[in-house]
Amino acid sequence: MSNITGGRKFMSETKERKTDRRVEKTKQAMRHAFVELLKRKPYNAITISELTREADIDRRTFYLHYESIEDLVKEMQKIARDAITEQLKQRGNVQLDTLFDCLSAVAQDKIDFYRVIFTEPSCSGFFQDGVAAIKYCILESNCDTSLSEIQKDYYAEYIANGIMGLYAYWFRQESPALSLTDFTRIAKSSMAESIRLIRHG
Repeated sequence: MSNITGGRKFMSETKERKTDRRVEKTKQAMRHAFVELLKRKPYNAITISELTREADIDRRTFYLHYESIEDLVKEMQKIARDAITEQLKQRGNVQLDTLFDCLSAVAQDKIDFYRVIFTEPSCSGFFQDGVAAIKYCILESNCDTSLSEIQKDYYAEYIANGIMGLYAYWFRQESPALSLTDFTRIAKSSMAESIRLIRHG
């Protein structure tokens, strides 16, 4: 009897995993379609019919997962935020180089996706989410013991906004003059020099 029960449980779990993979594959297709459409037209001009054609799915499938394109965008924003947060957690003690390496590692394989996230006005909340995640890591890493608590807060806010701002600037360029690797190197040195000037004048 226990073997039968165990077999049913295994089959059920296997079916759930297959279903989860299918769902994620479908959602990835919709996210990819949305990014591709944004290369050709503004966000508010994209319709669900166009998105489903681009993703090669039907409207019913879209509505199984989202109520609107806005819901899709919110999920994309959450995916981007969670990816950054997870990278920061994995890096442990956060230094300036770590922050840039972390963000570039997240963006490396999904540059088109993050270009949308950084530049699309409907995803503006992502910028502040990123700032909050970076600021938290800076404060948790005991950035400078010579600073008062309020000084640390302003210092971390400045650094976090500066880092996210540099990435936003790079992503907003349709054809960046710098590769992501070169941008990361220059951004590190620029931010380090900025911090040096703040500390020493």
